[in-house]
Amino acid sequence: MSEVLFNNAIKELQTGTEDIRPSDVISFSEPLRTAINAMIRLGRFSLTEFAEKLEFTREEARQIADILVQRNLFSVSRFSNAEETFYESRLTAMTRPLSRPPSDIWKKID
Repeated sequence: MSEVLFNNAIKELQTGTEDIRPSDVISFSEPLRTAINAMIRLGRFSLTEFAEKLEFTREEARQIADILVQRNLFSVSRFSNAEETFYESRLTAMTRPLSRPPSDIWKKID
């Protein structure tokens, strides 16, 4: 059963090519949605924690985390070492370009 869930999660993550924002996670299936939401809330987490939340093997969780790093939702933390890989979630929408508000915005608000 977990192999089917893992394959579904990989397919979901590989279908897109643009960056994933925290607000995009709601469209994922379970257990991927719950695990990613939990990791975003933690901010900094280990691969072990991610694997436990997903209920996948460590190697399966690593494959998913690698895709999420490539798609700019997670980044590998500088605290990673030989025994454990740590990740940091990107809480802001800075992975996509921001537009500057119009100069007359205060006139529109007043």
